[in-house]
Amino acid sequence: MVTDGKNGGIIAWLDFRNDPNELLGDIFAQRISKNGISLWTGNGTAVCTEGNNQTDPSVVEDGNSGVIIAWNDWRNGNRDIFIQKIDSMGVVQWAVNGVALVVKASQQQDAKLISDGAGGAIAVWQDSVNGAWDIYVQRISNTGAVLWTTAGVPICTSADAQINPRIETDGAGGAVIVWQDKRNGVDYDIYAQKVNASGAIQWAANGIVLCNNTNTQSNPKIEPDGAGGVIVAWQDKRNGTDYNVYAQRINAAGQVQWTANGVAVCTASGSQSAVDMTSDGISGAIIAWKDLRSTSYDVYAQKINLAGIIQWAANGIGIVTSSGVQLNPNAVGDGSGGAIITWEDSSLGTSDIKTQRVDGAGILQWISGGIIIGSAPNDQTSPKNISDGAGGCIYAWQDKRNTGDLDIYAHRLYGNGTAAGIGQYAYAESKCFPNPFSSEAIIEIMHPAVAESKGEMMLLLSDVLGKKVEMPFSVSEKGICIKRGNGEAGIYLYEIVVKGTSISQGKLILTN
Repeated sequence: MVTDGKNGGIIAWLDFRNDPNELLGDIFAQRISKNGISLWTGNGTAVCTEGNNQTDPSVVEDGNSGVIIAWNDWRNGNRDIFIQKIDSMGVVQWAVNGVALVVKASQQQDAKLISDGAGGAIAVWQDSVNGAWDIYVQRISNTGAVLWTTAGVPICTSADAQINPRIETDGAGGAVIVWQDKRNGVDYDIYAQKVNASGAIQWAANGIVLCNNTNTQSNPKIEPDGAGGVIVAWQDKRNGTDYNVYAQRINAAGQVQWTANGVAVCTASGSQSAVDMTSDGISGAIIAWKDLRSTSYDVYAQKINLAGIIQWAANGIGIVTSSGVQLNPNAVGDGSGGAIITWEDSSLGTSDIKTQRVDGAGILQWISGGIIIGSAPNDQTSPKNISDGAGGCIYAWQDKRNTGDLDIYAHRLYGNGTAAGIGQYAYAESKCFPNPFSSEAIIEIMHPAVAESKGEMMLLLSDVLGKKVEMPFSVSEKGICIKRGNGEAGIYLYEIVVKGTSISQGKLILTN
């Protein structure tokens, strides 16, 4: 999931609607507005429904309320990587079922994307063209043309396996890449490399070492440091027993800035893993992880500044330490030096989605144990979250409330922890008829505020790009009567507000 740049989000997923045996997947996507309105085709826009298998979508915003999506694709008999761009209206921009990012006789998989700042993207992936896995990178333009050498630029082709790459912008049109590296032939270490906007390697051939301590270092995460470098965090088994969390900063010139082999973020008893990280937007990063220092997994977090100094309590603060198991934390910055963290939570029996906000001082802002985001019957799993651009958060997850299979749901919280659309008045259902319409329509609102507050009710309209639109309207006992006025044909989003509180939202379609 990524932001749409208009306080909403764009979500992509693996979808088996065309194969009940769940062997051949497709890729679908949906844009959801800040008010929870699905803006594209019902149940999502088809990104790729080619007859073979497509899996593991990765997304990045295109800078114009659209998205670029890459995925693993078996249409040529082995794993290649294809890519597609969708505009703000949900219309595919490149060839039907995507264009080839990389096609070789070997296996390529698990692309990760960043924006190139010009409507295109830079992608990194792991590639078996040389036998063992290596790391390659490619840039694709806003028109879907590959810009660097056709096979991709080799980032690391050292001996043995290089896997699990992550990518982040260098702030100058290029990218910094980190990965797990087994060139020592024994266990994985963490390496990094930089490539400029033209695809030229910037640091030492095959990368520079961030950590090559004993035993395995894995699952690297990366965030920009605001000065052309990056902060990297990973799970680390140097103690020979279980995983801890370490971090390192590397500057724009490829020089490590902190203690050799990284700063200890958490070395508590038990295992710490499933690391996630977000920039605090001010002076460092906030790192979250699942933590087994007690009898079951909890979620902990720590803040580290640009000098590599731990900011909160030693070994982190407990984001949630409830009964049951808490897994798969995801963190995003809150825009004020803190973070909003979401996770899977079994404290109520089945798996639910919960969330907590922590400020820059490490103080929890919402109720103990976290706010419930999704607790429908059966399991809710694999949460993702993004900033809503206004201090709050949008969440998406896979949901088994319909018992037979997994669906995708989404929710939004404001920065104070209240649900979007909930305020002085309870959220209201509304419907517009006729819809589509050409001259006028009635928006019926199932809410007592219609009768109580007619004089204080407002109708706000915007197009799908978020631009405010004016159309004549009046309030009656039936609801709101809206007239075309000078409105042009298209799709519009409406929001009904009473005394400054949003009570309902919906979608209008105006025809000629």
